[in-house]
Amino acid sequence: MVRRSIILLSLLSLLPIVGACQRLQTVRPFEGRGRGGLAMESAPFRDAIPAEYGDLVGITSRPDYPGWTQAWFMKADKSIVVVWVNSLTGDIFDKVVTIPRR
Repeated sequence: MVRRSIILLSLLSLLPIVGACQRLQTVRPFEGRGRGGLAMESAPFRDAIPAEYGDLVGITSRPDYPGWTQAWFMKADKSIVVVWVNSLTGDIFDKVVTIPRR
């Protein structure tokens, strides 16, 4: 009897915690293009990265997009260009983002 009471009280104490939970918003960078302050531009090439993008300064990846990596370049004017490359297929995404520096 005491064991059942403890289990019931434990379950009842969890109800306010579970009731306060909210679903987190899922953000997908390849969906809803152009929603942010930075515009996505068409990539000039699908088989090469232009030399005018400057030096490669970093590469990042996300586990929710396996195979896709972000290559970060710095132009001569210090602006940043992000290019998405599929490391599994060798494809370059048809859009790039330029982040201006002021």
